[in-house]
Amino acid sequence: MAIKLQFGIIGLGQSGKTTVFNALCSAHASVGDYSSAKAPNIAMVKVPEPRVDRLAEIFSSVDRVYGEIEFVDIAGMTSQSSTSHQELADKLKDISYIHAIRMAQALLVVVRCFADDNVPHPRGSVDPARDIAELESELMLIDLVQIEKRIEKLEHFLKVKPSDENKRELILMNRMKQHLENEKPLRELEFTKDDSYVLTSFRFLSQKPALYLLNLNEDQIGQAAELEKQYLPQVGRKIGVASLCGKIEMEIAALEETDRYEFLKDMGFEKPASERVIRRAFDLLGYITFLTAAENESRAWPIPDGYTAFDAAGEIHTDIQRGFIKAETVHFNDMNNMGGWNVCKKAGKLRLEGKDYLIKDGDVILFRFNV
Repeated sequence: MAIKLQFGIIGLGQSGKTTVFNALCSAHASVGDYSSAKAPNIAMVKVPEPRVDRLAEIFSSVDRVYGEIEFVDIAGMTSQSSTSHQELADKLKDISYIHAIRMAQALLVVVRCFADDNVPHPRGSVDPARDIAELESELMLIDLVQIEKRIEKLEHFLKVKPSDENKRELILMNRMKQHLENEKPLRELEFTKDDSYVLTSFRFLSQKPALYLLNLNEDQIGQAAELEKQYLPQVGRKIGVASLCGKIEMEIAALEETDRYEFLKDMGFEKPASERVIRRAFDLLGYITFLTAAENESRAWPIPDGYTAFDAAGEIHTDIQRGFIKAETVHFNDMNNMGGWNVCKKAGKLRLEGKDYLIKDGDVILFRFNV
């Protein structure tokens, strides 16, 4: 069963979240009045993968199957910068969108850069740096409230019935609390495997990978790279930045395929910016891709880095995993240059790998199995 990848789209009200959602997903969700909506908009999008297209050419594949990301357009956040710690703790009991954010695997944070007199900014002015800081602060404050409640429970448990497990968790929670009080998101903390196992059910917001997306004016498109460096100068393993003009990209996404190329050509674009955003979102998750190729289909399979051939076989079908014999493996670069299994085999580029082989990004695999 293919792994499900999900990004929650968040941002302040009037930042253009639903416009971005429509642009990325070729959707038609109503814009302008969604900031206070309860039910999220949801859609799946294909992750651009030129390697699938090339394999389909080599093998004359009937179908091409790409990895997918689910985007969830969550109701707009309202900055709590003027809200006291206790007031926020009380409000969180009634904020339904917090649950939707917790369920997301990663966050796409829309930051407004465009000016529009007809769309007032909730803070009264357009200031991307301020909005980024406030959004990060709100995520951290929500986590801090959750951690403080957990610490209270753990301290109570330890008084009633002490256990080593609760002692270790209390140490972990206090370390995280101190980190947040220093105004640093949890994604910057390093955790052991044991820590990560304990934290799985909490789904802390500032621990999630976050792609900050600058929503630009049309006249800012040419400055996109400079604006990205200006507002997010330090990107890393779990935080990234991208940009697009949501209004134009939504128009592009609404066009028929035949008209889309002409529109892009007239605008001076080679591809929609939305494709680059989707690809950056995928890369931020830290997944790699192995590929399968045959006459019936060429396909991309996203998997976590560190998966073995046995794990990867299970992504295709449990029968393949159960009856695993060997994984015939050629790296895409060799397949691309040589053009087929037989040629790669004759050139000594085909390898027979066992169950414990660690999959590498770009491996083209033919699983041999018997059930």
